Amino acid sequence: MNTRLLFVGICFTTVFACNNNKASNGNSITIQHDTVLSLATGVIQKDSIIHNGEYIKHYKNGVIQMRGIMKDGKRDGLWKSWYENGAVWSETTFKDGIKNGPTTAWYENEKKRYEGFYTNDQESGKWIFWNEKGDQVNSKDYSEK
Repeated sequence: MNTRLLFVGICFTTVFACNNNKASNGNSITIQHDTVLSLATGVIQKDSIIHNGEYIKHYKNGVIQMRGIMKDGKRDGLWKSWYENGAVWSETTFKDGIKNGPTTAWYENEKKRYEGFYTNDQESGKWIFWNEKGDQVNSKDYSEK
């Protein structure tokens, strides 16, 4: 039993010693540029690097940073991003890599920051903006140029 434990320890030491990446806060160790081992959960999170299908990028602590669908190497459909603490940061709709559709962003305290609409990567229609307390502070109609 001790021989197996020693062998596993040597294997982990070898993998981590050969890795050029260092843990920034002691919470995770990057094994490859697209793989993260969360020391808190012991779960390996793998970022997907794809041309077609679901793309997922993680923070070093294992929390998902962004997620969406890639089509022919471009963002397509609803893309979501999160703060490192797991709170939702934004949701934006893409078509062929261009912002096209509704978008919403939140503060880290989960209060809405803004919501609006994109047409061909340009703001369009009415946008509403809030402060961190949740009070509406501004609105702008981009169709009135």
